[in-house]
Amino acid sequence: MILTNRELFLLIICTIIYITLFILVIQSNRRKIQLLQSRLDNIHAMQKLAVIEPRQDVSMVFSSPAYQRTKQYLAEGRSMAEGDWSELTEAVNSVYTGFSEKLYSLYNMSDQDYRVSLLIKVRIQPKDIATLTAHSKESIASTRSRLYQKVFGKKGSTKDWDDFILSI
Repeated sequence: MILTNRELFLLIICTIIYITLFILVIQSNRRKIQLLQSRLDNIHAMQKLAVIEPRQDVSMVFSSPAYQRTKQYLAEGRSMAEGDWSELTEAVNSVYTGFSEKLYSLYNMSDQDYRVSLLIKVRIQPKDIATLTAHSKESIASTRSRLYQKVFGKKGSTKDWDDFILSI
């Protein structure tokens, strides 16, 4: 079988395109792996630091006005206001140094993602997180498992995310 010049040209172009796409896919996968490895290294460093880092008394969070207001909103079945989130963030960061920065360094979280994680840190139950954030219980569960997958690059349960948040 003899190829015409046109057929040979098309074959060469298709081969070049195929090789280029193959190289791009490999480079993209390498970048994803490097990003995931960087995240995992960051996570391990955070967890080691959390073990040796001196903390203020954890009960300070639970006695803070922001936490007490959160519990009051729960009792009333209301969601939290914008200013309440800032106050709760300050209370948590004052005890768990750099908690917010640590989370945002792992993944560019939405407000919803961060708020769910913040409430997990202060040991609010998922059904109550749904109330405080004005979302469904299913949405909260989905957020928790999605965050674990985004940060760790593998499937995980909602409990896996909760355990991680409590560890940092």
